[in-house]
Amino acid sequence: MLHRRPDVDPGALLRKVFGTAVPLSFQRTPDGVSTQVYRIQRGAEVFYLRTAEEAWEDLETDAELHRRLRDLGVRVADIVHVEPFDAGIGRSAMITTEVPGVPLAQIAEPAVAASVIEEAGADLAVINQIPVTGFGFVRRRGRGWPLQAEYADYVAFAVSFLPEPWPGPLPSLFGAADLAAIEALIDYERSHPRSSAVLSHGDFDVTPVFCAGGRYTGIIDFGEIRGAEPLFDLGHFHLHDTSAPLLPALLKGYERVLALPADHTEAIRRSAILLGLRQLCRWLGPPRRYPLDSPAVTDRVHRITELLTARS
Repeated sequence: MLHRRPDVDPGALLRKVFGTAVPLSFQRTPDGVSTQVYRIQRGAEVFYLRTAEEAWEDLETDAELHRRLRDLGVRVADIVHVEPFDAGIGRSAMITTEVPGVPLAQIAEPAVAASVIEEAGADLAVINQIPVTGFGFVRRRGRGWPLQAEYADYVAFAVSFLPEPWPGPLPSLFGAADLAAIEALIDYERSHPRSSAVLSHGDFDVTPVFCAGGRYTGIIDFGEIRGAEPLFDLGHFHLHDTSAPLLPALLKGYERVLALPADHTEAIRRSAILLGLRQLCRWLGPPRRYPLDSPAVTDRVHRITELLTARS
């Protein structure tokens, strides 16, 4: 399991940015494992500070993305300050305004949840039109624009983290028919490479979508941004959308901005399976090495099997 990084002290940076005229306090949020996220209370105002995951990363890339998304009308936090490298924290840090409300994951009313995710779908469609050079996680170096990702070609990204030699431990987790279907899907992706990538939020489900008073207020947490196929975020959502399916409402909002291809249902399913498989293989491999019977592994295998069964 990944261990939550220890706390840092952003006090010096906050005093530099906000001064000392108005008292402020800060507290680490429950989320944030590989990054530290702090909620800042300054009088009646609320801000958030996020640190870079690695010491060499510069969150100016994220800040520039936020600025451009806001210019496009996407509801994301505004940028207050970016520090390329803060000695006290040990890495880059970014301070933003608050996106008010609570995560959609906390909303129990189906009609409210559907209305909120529909509005978020329209914003997601705007995000998914921003071009990225390459596939995989976006590199955060300086302003980093246009956005650059880690893999030069789609196939390298599509099969990243899959076991070598194939199939590794997967026969212990999947039946022969399901494993054959997975192999057929991988072969399909290898034979249908994408020539260009678009921006994906990278972790789009009901957690980073915020709402207040039953209304959509914005999207947070762009820490997992990457270059991917156009339907990657929809596939990610489909992978995790299991309790009270909201995908139809999401697609309704999405199509208000961007037309979906005729085969989008199958393409979203393929994307969800492939993403789930890559994540599963990351968990099984170094350095995590989850046991085959861990709840995370068994739950993911069950979901992938469900998606395989739903194939057309």
